Amino acid sequence: MLCGWLASLSLNAQEAPAAANALAASPSLSGYVSTTYHLERGAGNRNYRNADSVGSGWSLDHVALSLHVPLNEWLFDAGYRIDAWLGPDASLLESGSSTDNTVELRQAYIDFRIPLADPRKGGARSIDLRAGLFDNPFGYESLDRNLNPHHTHSWGFTIEPTLHTGLLLMYPGVDVLENGEADYLLTLGSANTTDPQTNAAAENVNRKTWILGLTTILPDSLGPLAGTVISAGYTNGRARTGADPIQNVYLALGLPVPQEDWSFGLVYDARVHGGAGNDDSVLGAYVGRRLNNRLWLNVRGEVASVLQIGGHGITTTLDYQLWSNVISRLEYRWDYTNPAMNGRRDNHGLHLNLIYEF
Repeated sequence: MLCGWLASLSLNAQEAPAAANALAASPSLSGYVSTTYHLERGAGNRNYRNADSVGSGWSLDHVALSLHVPLNEWLFDAGYRIDAWLGPDASLLESGSSTDNTVELRQAYIDFRIPLADPRKGGARSIDLRAGLFDNPFGYESLDRNLNPHHTHSWGFTIEPTLHTGLLLMYPGVDVLENGEADYLLTLGSANTTDPQTNAAAENVNRKTWILGLTTILPDSLGPLAGTVISAGYTNGRARTGADPIQNVYLALGLPVPQEDWSFGLVYDARVHGGAGNDDSVLGAYVGRRLNNRLWLNVRGEVASVLQIGGHGITTTLDYQLWSNVISRLEYRWDYTNPAMNGRRDNHGLHLNLIYEF
């Protein structure tokens, strides 16, 4: 760390860097509480990932807790993140070995920074390593519902890998896109399997899962296309059971819009089962519109061929911030599927979702 290098210059300066290191290592505690009222025809899980099983009624989704020490230095630095879910939805993560657990690890990893240039001389570049249990780095939506424009997950998210146990390499830094310090991010990784279960191993332990991705922001020199975000991801590996590889392809396009009150994205997901057939693909579109300072309208449309089910659907969500730190949204979802799902081709759902973030 920079503090360690400065401390080596003078024995009299040792106490000050030690105090600075202790302060930098203090973790932040954050999280949220999510509860939802569902109004749906029939009971039983829907086929899309993390669907509720209540049918109609109130549900406590889960409580999310996170301890986080981010990478702050552009020299040698380390940090960590520990996320956990408590409540009925915890088992939906599938990170544990039981489907009845009410406490599960969401993520648990260590970040390491290896500088490639001295930021004091200009140009902050590094190779950042992430080791442990972490999110698959690709996808328009997150496992955490508070980070998504809708309460329910998309069909595209349903066929994506979610969690991996392994090692992830990011260049030129894990947070360069968020901080505007670079216009691209290259991701490489190796994991045990495509499954979310912690420490899961494939039947052939020598066959690993490989992760490759690139996200870039088009430069100003491209005129009207400037600011377009292009993201591509590829995962190739094996599940805990089965000898055939599973390939996932993810493509996303975030288009610039003339007004800041609008957002627009296109997403394509594909999953190829080696030797098994029944491959899956989903094309989705996301449109967002800020109606006023407190109200957002989000619409998601999808055409899908998933889990031997073909169909299309639309999800419309009104997000109104009435209280500070609270996400309050009303969502209507309609899916048409062939063959029938839960005995019906037309499936309708209404969800009132309340999330308090802290």
